[in-house]
Amino acid sequence: MSIEKMVLYVLRNGAGLTSDDLKEIVQAMGNYPETEIKKAIKKLFVSADIKEKNGYLVLLAKARRKMLKANKKVPYNGMKWGRHWTMVLFDIPERNKKIRDILRYKLQKMGFGMMQGSVWVKPADVINDVRRFIKIKNLQWQVKVLGFKMAVPDEKETIHRIWKMEKLNEEYRRFVKKTIQRFRKLKTYSFHKPELVKISLDLLSVITEKEYLTLYAKDPQLPIGLQPKDWNGKRAYNIYRQLDKYLVRQ
Repeated sequence: MSIEKMVLYVLRNGAGLTSDDLKEIVQAMGNYPETEIKKAIKKLFVSADIKEKNGYLVLLAKARRKMLKANKKVPYNGMKWGRHWTMVLFDIPERNKKIRDILRYKLQKMGFGMMQGSVWVKPADVINDVRRFIKIKNLQWQVKVLGFKMAVPDEKETIHRIWKMEKLNEEYRRFVKKTIQRFRKLKTYSFHKPELVKISLDLLSVITEKEYLTLYAKDPQLPIGLQPKDWNGKRAYNIYRQLDKYLVRQ
């Protein structure tokens, strides 16, 4: 998260904060140079997102509208593997590249992986969801959807190769380690005002939530039993679910 966004978020939830308070809160998030923090605050003055009133920084209406979007909580897939597969095959010509890209983006969002160029698979029964989408886009003649239940040779190895699950597992591991270290460090940080502790915990929760959701967007949410050994995705999700005890949602 950029310094500007940190400042805007803090001012949305915190009243009666000075420039020095903001510098201290941002510095508690990491090793941000004071010159960069000053530059970010100045930039927000120039863009008319904040103003100073009686020595305190105030968020203006334009910036407040930008910041009002809250993230919805995302679910964790606890579904067991039933050997169901959905396969999507499509033949969309090069001149319709935009349509092809939209379809690929949708399939990725649904947790499909690319087996080869125009063949995408997902180890779950989502055939009706895909059919609804292609009907809305009027692609029935260019996209075929198949559903089947069967054991695939070396299925775990195949699945991990298609979705690069070992790499994702390592990213989750780093997220868990970094998040634990950040919260431990923040709890021992010495603020000159006691009220800055809660504001800082709230900000760190928002930063952590956004980082988790970035990883979650890459996660195909495979059924239980198909994840790599020592799966860190569940640990990361548990941290994400606990953020509400710090996070003030407006």
